[in-house]
Amino acid sequence: MGKYSKANLINEELSLIGSTNFIGKMLHKMNKTSMILLSIKVPLNSYLRAEVFCEDIQDLSEMSFDQKDLLTLLYEDFLYEGKRNPDLKKIFKVLNTLEHESGKTAVLEKKTDSIFKLIHKEQHEELQPLHLRMRRKYALRGEVLLADLEEDHPNHGFTIERVIELLYMDFIDKLRKGDNTEAMSTILRILDNDE
Repeated sequence: MGKYSKANLINEELSLIGSTNFIGKMLHKMNKTSMILLSIKVPLNSYLRAEVFCEDIQDLSEMSFDQKDLLTLLYEDFLYEGKRNPDLKKIFKVLNTLEHESGKTAVLEKKTDSIFKLIHKEQHEELQPLHLRMRRKYALRGEVLLADLEEDHPNHGFTIERVIELLYMDFIDKLRKGDNTEAMSTILRILDNDE
């Protein structure tokens, strides 16, 4: 079985599930409620754009909201959609599309007077690390989803960290282009309901 995050929760979980001794059972119960730390790297300009967005949310909601909260919302929304519509082919297609679009700019290259070709060029930018504390059960749910994807798409290479990076980059890109106009009101509504 592959490794779907740096925490490698699936292998740890499998080793504890069958445990019959008291300490093994206690560890298994304690692990269910524990937190893990995930680290991702995002382009600096996207980090800055997200920082401004989070400050806008804070100003409008008068509640604390930072990039870690944004990452958590994006990831939990991904898990919710996967739960609501567990179509693995669709999930893989979404992740694959996000992977192909991330970190690339589209440029039209002129071939002849009337023929142009769309070329995707890699952007090399300075990266900013982000650290996210997440409940173990959400990370494990993501690892299980990625393990399920492995059955139809061997060696797909997705990890929880990469999924979060892709969701983040897609969100910020849509926000920058104005394609995410509902994002602020949706997040404000979620924060208002959490009060």
